[in-house]
Amino acid sequence: MPKIWSELPLRRLKEQVADVATLIWVLFWGTIVWQLFTFLSGFAAAGRAVSGGGQTMIESGRALGSSLAGLPLVGSQARDVAQEAFARAGRPLSDFGAELEQFIVVVALAISVLLAIVTLAPWLARYLPWRLDRLGPRSPRSARPSGAGERRAAALTDGIERRGSRRLSRRGARRATKPRRAPGAAR
Repeated sequence: MPKIWSELPLRRLKEQVADVATLIWVLFWGTIVWQLFTFLSGFAAAGRAVSGGGQTMIESGRALGSSLAGLPLVGSQARDVAQEAFARAGRPLSDFGAELEQFIVVVALAISVLLAIVTLAPWLARYLPWRLDRLGPRSPRSARPSGAGERRAAALTDGIERRGSRRLSRRGARRATKPRRAPGAAR
């Protein structure tokens, strides 16, 4: 089972604080983005109202046409004229209302997504790689060898690495403490 947090108490605390802070940050901005989207998409009701007005006009033309159909001799022509006149006026209104509604929802979605990207992307761009690195495998020393031969080889490798790093650090320390002279300076 993969470990979620470090075994060292201080590191574990830092990781847990970072996880909780990230969760709070994402929930906070997520709710703000959702509220902004619902507020802006609420203006789509204007488009629905215009579309509904166009549909009502078309229905009124049908109702008028059906009542005019009872007239003798000209009833069918009067019905067709009334229905066509109301439909020609109502269809553009209905189409405009539907397009206005779609436009408002798309704009609300675009603004909400931009706000989400601006607020969440920088935070998650730093947090996720750090967290994935913490969840990934540790250094080769932390991997546990399975057999006795592998344990001896790992111990030997660790010893060589430690010895080499000590030599390097001593040599580097001597060079760092040795004063440097400017070229051409008197000795």
